[in-house]
Amino acid sequence: MNVVTTQQLPAAIVGKFNLSLTESKFQSLADEAGKLVFNEDNIDAIKEFLEKVRKVERSIEATHKEGKAIAWKECGDWDLGKNTFLKTVGDIKQHPQIKYTELCNAVADRQKKQDEEKARKQRIKDGIETNAISFAKKIADCKTSKELTDIERVINLEKTRKDKYEEFLEQATTRYTELNKLLAEQKVIVKELEENARKQEDAKKANDDEALLKLQQEQEKKEAQIEENKIVVQETAIAQSVNTAPEEAPEVIPTVKARRSVWKWEAVDLKETAKKMPDWTSVTIVESKVDDYLKAKKAEGIEGEEFVTAGIRFWLDKTY
Repeated sequence: MNVVTTQQLPAAIVGKFNLSLTESKFQSLADEAGKLVFNEDNIDAIKEFLEKVRKVERSIEATHKEGKAIAWKECGDWDLGKNTFLKTVGDIKQHPQIKYTELCNAVADRQKKQDEEKARKQRIKDGIETNAISFAKKIADCKTSKELTDIERVINLEKTRKDKYEEFLEQATTRYTELNKLLAEQKVIVKELEENARKQEDAKKANDDEALLKLQQEQEKKEAQIEENKIVVQETAIAQSVNTAPEEAPEVIPTVKARRSVWKWEAVDLKETAKKMPDWTSVTIVESKVDDYLKAKKAEGIEGEEFVTAGIRFWLDKTY
């Protein structure tokens, strides 16, 4: 008999299977296989030969089952040993680990809230300064009393925005009141320009060239003053922006660092997932449900050897 060998398997295992082949008279079957004649007259002989081969296969399966049972027993012993000793260690680790995790989560949560609160306050403060500088530019660009009155109305309205500035409303009010002073100074200059323009119209109507020339010279000086004041107003607003209130000292929170951080995921709405990302989902058959249906159908009696129900094909598979 040709003894089967393989370098990938331990010799003891190869030996067990070779012994199974010997006991099943495998070599005689191998010789018989070469003498088979495949025609209708020999159907029974072929059938008998295949039954003998299946008997050898059952012998190999039995050898495998017996050997594997021994191996599984040893694997089970190793698993039991590991689990037993891990439990011994885990019993003293469990409570400290739970409490430590709770403490770290609490610290991390406090740190997150502190960071969010700091960001919220900074966002409001930045908004105050951004608005102040924007208002200052608008004040500087105003050329009429009406424009100044309109921006003044907007600034005064901003002082009432408790919902926007929250606990920093007083700081915002103080900051915008400083702009009111600049606005008032700008009003004086603009009114003088408007008065000058009115007087020039009167001088033109009166054909008073001397008065008109003098008024035009005064207008040039006022316009130059306006241009200069544009720079002063904006520089003042920026300087006031730098002079902000000192930051309050944050709470000192212990530093914690996760030993291991792993992103995880879970499905919360499979219908939404299938709709928006169809390639993230798959449809699978619940085999137990189909088997139950087929069992009930067989009990009722099935005509023919094939039928289709609900997109599933059922057929009678024959083995010879």
